[in-house]
Amino acid sequence: MIPYEFEVKELIRRSGILVEPHCVVDKSKPESLSDCLSSIDPPYVVKAQVRGWGRAKAGLVKFVDSREEAERAVLELMSRAFGGSSVRYVIVSERMNVQKELYLSMMVDYTPPYLLLLASRSGGIDVETQALASGVLKVRINPFEGVREYMARRVAKFLELPVDETHRILEGMYSAVWEYNLHLLELNPLALTDDGIVALDAKAIVDDDALDLNPRLSEIRARYESELSLEENTARKMGFSLILLDGDIAVIGNGAGLTMATMDAVAALGGRPGVFLDLGGGASAERVKTALMLVLSRANIKRVIVNILGGITRCDEVARGAVDALRESGRGDVKVVFRLSGFMEDEGRKILEEQGIRAFRDFEEAVRQVVE
Repeated sequence: MIPYEFEVKELIRRSGILVEPHCVVDKSKPESLSDCLSSIDPPYVVKAQVRGWGRAKAGLVKFVDSREEAERAVLELMSRAFGGSSVRYVIVSERMNVQKELYLSMMVDYTPPYLLLLASRSGGIDVETQALASGVLKVRINPFEGVREYMARRVAKFLELPVDETHRILEGMYSAVWEYNLHLLELNPLALTDDGIVALDAKAIVDDDALDLNPRLSEIRARYESELSLEENTARKMGFSLILLDGDIAVIGNGAGLTMATMDAVAALGGRPGVFLDLGGGASAERVKTALMLVLSRANIKRVIVNILGGITRCDEVARGAVDALRESGRGDVKVVFRLSGFMEDEGRKILEEQGIRAFRDFEEAVRQVVE
């Protein structure tokens, strides 16, 4: 899950990293606009809060010089959308005197398990291009040892920063990654200002499984869940991996790799995936029924392919759940194709075929049937 910038800034502030003076305007609380602008002195940077990267290039960051301009900018950004979602929150930040923009990120690498620190002398919206010219420093950190002084010295020398302040920032990043179950923490830009080294922007990816387990993330979780659609909430409660797309073919599988391969095969034959849904392992009849009811509730879905590799998952259980879902959904207009292979596949295929539902063992044939 990708938190908002203001949420990430609160996490890193608790971990000892400086952030610029800022306030948050909440679309659902009209009074928050005047309260916010009264608490920060101009000039301002006004930034829409989005769950992702690329907002600056989408025109969702404004630099303004007065309170009146800031108010207009906030209202304009509140009317915009990003990645299919309306803007609900806007940050108003004090525009700081920046001497140099840098880049720091820390991410979890699982092969072998360690934290990977990336540092670049160039930060900002074109960091990928600029980093190629200025170079990138990579430092591997043992997650059980933390940031050692020699690591801080390497990074400080590379970025031309004081060692003590660099060490403080790196320890803050390590602490945030560890305490808040972050897969990624990115400070971009990390700016050298008159007030010290300040994170002017911060992004993170939180381990989805930690949202329900880590009490420190309760507020972030509550805000995230309040924004989910009915389908996304159902998927989250059931433990499905769900991605909603723009096409008309729903792709359901048991395992992320199998589901992605099925989606790629559909796209390769000219089909347009509209839903990616990974059931996970050991899918019961009830889970399969819930998954199918979920995708069939979407008006844009006209065809469904269910690709099951039986192992922990029993193909006959899948078939029973599917029959129940198709009977109760009332979506007789939807073309549904099954591919069953593995444990109890013959029994599962028989259950489906008795109900007039197409079931194949061959993967490519099933994909062709759903795309045609």
